[in-house]
Amino acid sequence: MLTAEVHKTRRLNVVVSEDLVECISSNAQSQGVTLSAFVRRAVERECARAQEAALAHAAEMLADHYAADKELTAFLALDGEPVL
Repeated sequence: MLTAEVHKTRRLNVVVSEDLVECISSNAQSQGVTLSAFVRRAVERECARAQEAALAHAAEMLADHYAADKELTAFLALDGEPVL
C-alpha cells in the first residue's frame, strides 16, 4: 500500500502593500492557482535558491582547502576528471 507523504502546515499572516496584493492576485489568476498556492510556490523557490547559493558559497570556501590537501586529491589521476 502506498502512503502519501504528509507535511505539517501552519498558517502564516503576512502584511504586504496593496500593489503587491494586486500583482500576486493577477499572477495567481493567470496561473490558475489560489493566492496561497502562488505565494507558497514563490517562497519555496526562494528558499531553494537561497539554499543553492549557500551550498555554492560553501563549495567556493572549501575549494582552496580541497586543492591543497594531498589526501583529497590523491586519486584524481585515476579517473582523470577533476572534481572542481
